[in-house]
Amino acid sequence: MQTIGEKLEEARKRKGVSVREAAETTKIRGDYLQKFEANSFDLNLPPLYIRGFLRAYARYLDLDAERFLAEYDSVMTTEGRAPRRDSREVFGRVEFAEGGAEAPAAGRSAQDQAVMLKFGLLIGGAVVAIIVIILLINVLFFRAPDKSTATANQTSAQTAQTPKSNEATFTVTAVDSTRVKVAYADNSTVFLDGKFPLNRGEMKTIRYAKELLVTVEYPERIRIELNGGAVDVPTKQPMGQFRVPFVAPR
Repeated sequence: MQTIGEKLEEARKRKGVSVREAAETTKIRGDYLQKFEANSFDLNLPPLYIRGFLRAYARYLDLDAERFLAEYDSVMTTEGRAPRRDSREVFGRVEFAEGGAEAPAAGRSAQDQAVMLKFGLLIGGAVVAIIVIILLINVLFFRAPDKSTATANQTSAQTAQTPKSNEATFTVTAVDSTRVKVAYADNSTVFLDGKFPLNRGEMKTIRYAKELLVTVEYPERIRIELNGGAVDVPTKQPMGQFRVPFVAPR
């Protein structure tokens, strides 16, 4: 009576393929197939995978896979090595397609999978630890300033924008584009140099503490204010030049 291995070898030769060709088609390692044909089933694999490989190889060789597995179970029982039916919950769901796609990564053992799982968990833990450290650094070194500090900064800014009691404000608004120069009468400070025109609608406000000298290319194209009140532009002055006295704010 032929053994399981002899039946497999005879079916393969009848199909006209080599062990290597069968391994490439079924995606089952060639040394496994050679052991099957040698009637050796000690592959250091879970019984679930051995049965799956046998089923896939039998289907590839056009044999009755279920009848073949029943014969395999009978042989194992006779030899005192009854195949243990491992639950799918232990090893996960493993499907062997008719083409014989090999389960766990080309015959990788359950021990190898456990090592890979531990390695993956270690990497994941390291990534989480790095993220936590980065978040802590952001909280400790880049946190928002205290409310008291923010309030003090805001008060300082408001104080800087508020005119001093000994300063007046002079505002010039361009009705149309024109060049304007504003300086102290003694030329100690120049506020607008007259090199670039004020465009239509543009407004400039100047704080000053003594008499100003204003030179305008087209006096009729500006409007002026002193301390927020409108005043007439002395357009009859020669060369469009006029003086603005210091008027202390009330």
